[in-house]
Amino acid sequence: MSIASDPTQVRDDWLRRLSQLIDQVQIWSEDLGWATRKIEVSLDDSELGSYKAPALLMQEGSVRVLLEPIARSAPGANGVVDLYLMPAYDDIASLYLGSDGWRLHYMFPGTPSTATIRDADSKPLAKETLAEVLCEMKKNAVE
Repeated sequence: MSIASDPTQVRDDWLRRLSQLIDQVQIWSEDLGWATRKIEVSLDDSELGSYKAPALLMQEGSVRVLLEPIARSAPGANGVVDLYLMPAYDDIASLYLGSDGWRLHYMFPGTPSTATIRDADSKPLAKETLAEVLCEMKKNAVE
């Protein structure tokens, strides 16, 4: 079914995937000692129109991180969600949804520099990879 024939179904599927991601990251973050709060953000999609989507604020001490949906689709991905260090939106990591699930793209220490975060090394999203990125973001926030 094309998006033109049922954009509501496409949006609902995307929101379901986002909710599952937010719920899983919330569980892992809390297991890692971070306080969390779900929020809603406004998105505007040229094919789906304007809608509200879930996002997740995470905080440990004075370090705050936002997991925010960016786009329902991108070349080679079925969804993009960014992870920002707040309030400056620094130390970005991105999650791309592919046929094998969510992958976390981040310029991990010791990896070659790339022009874009999409070109950075990626790892399957798991509690361990999330912990690694949050630890790096926390370290960079303190420096």
